[in-house]
Amino acid sequence: MKTWLALTLVFMIVPDVAFAQGSERYEGPIIDMHLHAHTVASYALEPIPMCTAAEPVVFLGLDPSIPMTLDRVSAPCANPIWSPATDEELLRETLAAMERHQIVLAVTAGPLDVVTRWHEAAPERIVPAISFLTGRASGAQAGGVDGLRNLFLEGRIELFAEVGAQYEGLAPSDPSLDPFYTLAEELDIPIGMHLGDGPPGAPYNLYPNYRASLGRPLLLEEVLIRYPKLRIYVMHAGWPLIEEMMAILYSHPQVYVDIAGENWTHPRKEFHRYLQRLVESGFGQRILFGTDQMIWPQAIEVAIESIQSADFLTLEQKQDIFYGNAARFLRLSEEEIARHHGRVAEGVK
Repeated sequence: MKTWLALTLVFMIVPDVAFAQGSERYEGPIIDMHLHAHTVASYALEPIPMCTAAEPVVFLGLDPSIPMTLDRVSAPCANPIWSPATDEELLRETLAAMERHQIVLAVTAGPLDVVTRWHEAAPERIVPAISFLTGRASGAQAGGVDGLRNLFLEGRIELFAEVGAQYEGLAPSDPSLDPFYTLAEELDIPIGMHLGDGPPGAPYNLYPNYRASLGRPLLLEEVLIRYPKLRIYVMHAGWPLIEEMMAILYSHPQVYVDIAGENWTHPRKEFHRYLQRLVESGFGQRILFGTDQMIWPQAIEVAIESIQSADFLTLEQKQDIFYGNAARFLRLSEEEIARHHGRVAEGVK
């Protein structure tokens, strides 16, 4: 009888303990490996709404006779987030969100002049990066490979991210990208490579050259073989092609992934399934947090909450995703890491 009672108590208590561990909130510093600096006018001339994973997300089926604009591909939601009205508000609200949520570093990409302005506003937080081949000509002003070399050597950029060959109808292994990979390997410039999904209806509106088939993670493999010293992470973790993504992670230990965008634009249960599969397959120390914040600063909080609410993650796994893995990938010094944790402990923003 005593044995039966003891076992009953164990089965009653253990699930609660496991849940408590998984639901414990992370309170330390955060590194955002995927932030954008754009002008609001590059998206719209007035504030525009965006639905997030804070509510149910539904991707609608459309009649092809109707233009497939972004405002039609998702079902309306009750409480959308809104983009700011001006560039100044966008910068101010983004930095305020970073401070509020203890984001100590953010790899920030976009048009060079906008990224520079953001970096000047918050040099200790904004890590300047440059995006190119994204269908938006973000890196066109860099002047090709020689221009990118000069920008890096001058300290104006620190990463190539986001490299959006998929948006231009190119596979990551396309020979036209070899000069960029050669430069990145030579100068040890980290690369964030877009693979996976783009906006719903992308080929029919913003990105006519975008092809879902070019987002396959296995298309990256020959690049990894030819350039084995590349520091590279796959943006969006190749969603939804998890089998190919795990094959790359398993066979190529130098590859990391970020989980940006999926953590606030997709149904939360689907995001959690994808993340749980990666973690339970042993890749928890290769996952980088990112927001893919474009012109909606409130998305930062939704993206963070998607990790905090994942009850299958331990506190240590949350710490890895939010900070530790990125600190390792970026090769932060012990002094930088100590400063980041000290800043949070002291409440200094």
